[in-house]
Amino acid sequence: MKSETPRILVADDDKFYLMMFEELIADLGYECLCVTNGLEAMEKVRTFMPSLIISDVLMPGMDGFELTRRLKADPLTMHTPVLIVTSLSDMASKVKGLECGASELLSKPIDETEFRIRVKNLLKVARYETYLFEHGKMLEGEVVSKSAQLEKAFSKIRGVYIETVYRLTLAAEYRDKETGGHIKRIPLYAQLLARYMGLSEAEVEAIYFAAPMHDVGKIGIADAVLLKNGKFNKDEIEVMKKHTTIGANILRASDSDILATAEEIALTHHESWDGSGYPRGLSGDNIPMSGRIVHIVDIYDALRSRRPYKEPFDHKTTLGILNDEKHRFSPEVMKAFLECGDEFNRLFKENQIGEMDIVMDAIAL
Repeated sequence: MKSETPRILVADDDKFYLMMFEELIADLGYECLCVTNGLEAMEKVRTFMPSLIISDVLMPGMDGFELTRRLKADPLTMHTPVLIVTSLSDMASKVKGLECGASELLSKPIDETEFRIRVKNLLKVARYETYLFEHGKMLEGEVVSKSAQLEKAFSKIRGVYIETVYRLTLAAEYRDKETGGHIKRIPLYAQLLARYMGLSEAEVEAIYFAAPMHDVGKIGIADAVLLKNGKFNKDEIEVMKKHTTIGANILRASDSDILATAEEIALTHHESWDGSGYPRGLSGDNIPMSGRIVHIVDIYDALRSRRPYKEPFDHKTTLGILNDEKHRFSPEVMKAFLECGDEFNRLFKENQIGEMDIVMDAIAL
């Protein structure tokens, strides 16, 4: 069995308990990453790759029960043990936790000795499960070996595909004086909002990888317009609006779920709920969910960013502007956006890559 240092991800909005868990886990000699809510836990789990997840129940945005349910529904984390720690003591809550897929439940206030024992036992069980799984694969022989080789090859091809898409997107954005910061933040915002709204992980992933391509159509806009230093006149605005249809044409008719979603987003991310958007003037449910999501996060990032003719708005001011324009956004999306607004502020602050001018979104509001 592997002897790597166990990694434990802790999700709890109580700073006292976060400090306690971090100290207890450090004393055990394990790595620890602390987050304050379920949405952030879902985001970090894919890079931190924990051996064990510890979650509180009552957290803002996504509670511990929902977090556990989603972790167990995701092939990447379905075998990772989850220890739910809660102040809820009623039987119904305990049953619900187990039904969601929790391996163990521990009541607050925490008994430190019991906590250490539970953590060690869960990690021991996880190690044995991993050993049995790997041993079983070994016994399957050549079939498993070939399957693993194919899986590795597929993973490599997929990685190259995603990197190529990202580099092509960068090429379009550099023509527009934008940097990787905007490209990096948009998919993170979209992923968070899609996940919060309860979309499947497959849909969340497609939106995450497709969102950076929302403005790829700008590559077809003439430099005289695209690179203008200042506000656009009426005719120039009409030219810039064509980036939506140009982008959709570039991405159209692909068998890839990601590129199909990207086509959808490129075409509809400037459509408004009240029908005042472009290029088709779609309204209400006629706008696909992917377009509704990228619409609001794209404008959020534009408002937070520096322009040649304005300073960036802070988070609170930006939320106020968007709320004043709420008729333009899906009520469902707007509600979810406001409910997890603090997470957008966190993502904006964590993902700065030296902002330059953001041109196209100047006509958004």
